[in-house]
Amino acid sequence: MISQAINRTWQQLLHPRFRSVFFSALTAAIITLVGLNYALYAYWPEDWTSGYDWIDSAGFWTISALGSYVLFPGLVTMVMGFLTDKIADAVEEEFYPNHKGLRKVPVSDVIFGALKLTALMIILNLIAFIPYMILLFGTFGMGAFALFVAVNGFLLGREYFEMVAIRHMSARDVSRMRRLYGGKVFTGGAMIAAMFAVPFLNILAPIIGAAMMTHVFHFLAHEDGRVFNR
Repeated sequence: MISQAINRTWQQLLHPRFRSVFFSALTAAIITLVGLNYALYAYWPEDWTSGYDWIDSAGFWTISALGSYVLFPGLVTMVMGFLTDKIADAVEEEFYPNHKGLRKVPVSDVIFGALKLTALMIILNLIAFIPYMILLFGTFGMGAFALFVAVNGFLLGREYFEMVAIRHMSARDVSRMRRLYGGKVFTGGAMIAAMFAVPFLNILAPIIGAAMMTHVFHFLAHEDGRVFNR
């Protein structure tokens, strides 16, 4: 299911009917990443030390790069919350024209959900920051990658799934469906988190993630049988 969702997403990325929303979302992601790095550079406390020589000797740019990995997924997902409807519409128009999402999600709900996710991701990743650093140097990066995917996979899977599903059903039904298919939603979220951990691919991660999760939702909705048969 996940592989099919990814395959369909890659096929559509530069499809003419998807191209405009793709470049809009890509521009938003790049601006977010550049803005984040500028903020880290401008406001990083020059006299800050972690107390660990091997971290402090890494220099600002190494710490800044790691900070971008930690903060970027939450921040860009918050920005992407305003474009999810367009991405999902483009996917559904191409693959699911008879089951397009018609519910209008209030802007306040988008903002609240995105802020909540961003806050959770920042808090959890800051808590995991020292373990990230230890695993980065102690396991040649593989341990840090695995921890990053585990920490962020659940949150990203939940948020991207809810952003898509809420267009079709009530919040209560979204929660029921997410709990029922928690393993598959987490797998989708882990794939998104893994993309966020790869340089350059992380810029495409929120776009691919929203499109992929739209496919995942429709696969699960048809499997569930209660979403489109009411």
